[in-house]
Amino acid sequence: MNLRKLSFYLIFVLILLSTGELFSRAFLCFCGYSFLKPSEYIFDGFYKNLKQPAGREVGREGNKTRILILGGSVVSPGYSDLHIRLDTILSKKYGGARDFEVINVAAPAHTSLDNLLKYSLLKGDRFDLVIYYEGINDTRVNNIPPGDFKDDYSHVKWYADIYRLLRHPEIDITVIPYLLDMACNAIWDRLSGEIYLEPIGVDPRFAKFGNQLRTKACYHKNVEGIAAIAKARGEKLLLVSYASYFPTDSLTGNKSDNRHYAKCMFATPITMWGKPSNVKAGIAQHNEVIREVATKYGAAFLDLEKRMPSDPDLFCDVCHISESGAQRFVDEIVQFIIRHKIV
Repeated sequence: MNLRKLSFYLIFVLILLSTGELFSRAFLCFCGYSFLKPSEYIFDGFYKNLKQPAGREVGREGNKTRILILGGSVVSPGYSDLHIRLDTILSKKYGGARDFEVINVAAPAHTSLDNLLKYSLLKGDRFDLVIYYEGINDTRVNNIPPGDFKDDYSHVKWYADIYRLLRHPEIDITVIPYLLDMACNAIWDRLSGEIYLEPIGVDPRFAKFGNQLRTKACYHKNVEGIAAIAKARGEKLLLVSYASYFPTDSLTGNKSDNRHYAKCMFATPITMWGKPSNVKAGIAQHNEVIREVATKYGAAFLDLEKRMPSDPDLFCDVCHISESGAQRFVDEIVQFIIRHKIV
C-alpha cells in the first residue's frame, strides 16, 4: 500500500469517527447533555441542586461561616427550608457578629449514597460545618428480591445510570465509549431480565422483601465515607439521628393515616418506603450507624431521635415535620451548635 492510499484511509477513518462523534453528541444533547461538556450531566441530570445550591449567596463579601446541609426531603428546600431558618436564627443568636452562609443540597428521595456522592463532588468548596440528616430513604432500597440486591445500590436504576456516567472520564473527549456502554447495558438488561427499582416508590410485588434489612452495612459505608471526607478536608461534621413518629395504630398507606398527624399541605404515605414495620426497623438500624460513626470519627452528634417528642402535632407523616415540628427541629440544632461551640 502506497503512502497516498494510506493517507486516504486515515482521512476516511478520521472523517467517519468525527461524524460519529458529532451525531453521538447531538443525540446526547437531545437527551439533556451538554454538547461540549457531557460530563456535566452529573449536575444537569442527576444533582441539579449542586449547580445552584439553595442558600449560596454569590458575590457576598467578607468572612462567612459556611454551613452545608446534606439530607433528604425533611431538610430540603421547599419542605422545612432548614437553610433559611438556620441562617436567620443563628444570625440573631450571634447578634449579627457573625456572617453565615447556609448552603442546602438536600433533596427528596436522596439516600446516604446520594449525599456521599454530592459531598464528594463539592470538592472545590470548603465549609466550617457539615450537617447530615437522613435515615429513611435507604429503607426503600431493601424492597427487591434478595438475588437482585446490590451493595452499591446499582439495582436502583438511578444509581446504575450515575455509575455508568462516572466510569467514563473520557466523555468530554469522546462520547462514543459511553454510548456503546449504554447500548450494551440496555441489550443485556433486556436479555437477562434485569430488575431495577425506580428512584421513587416501591413495587407492591417486592414490598415483602423489605423485611430483609440489607442496607445497614451500605448505610454505614456511605455515612462513614461522608465522615472520612469531612476529616480529610478539616471540616466539622454534625451527625443527627433520625426522628420519626409511628402511631400506636397500624399505618396502611391510605389517606386515613393522616388522622394520626398534624394537618399539613402534604403527607407522604408510608408505603413509599415499604411496609411500616420494615421502615421502622430500618430507621432504627440507621440510627445505630449514625451513633457508631459519630463515635469512631469524633463527629458532633445530636440525638434528635430522643430529643424530638413523640407528638403528632410535630409531624405531617412518619418523618416529615409540620411548622411547629420545624421550629422545634431548628431550635434543637441551633442550641446544640451554640452549646457545644461548634462554629
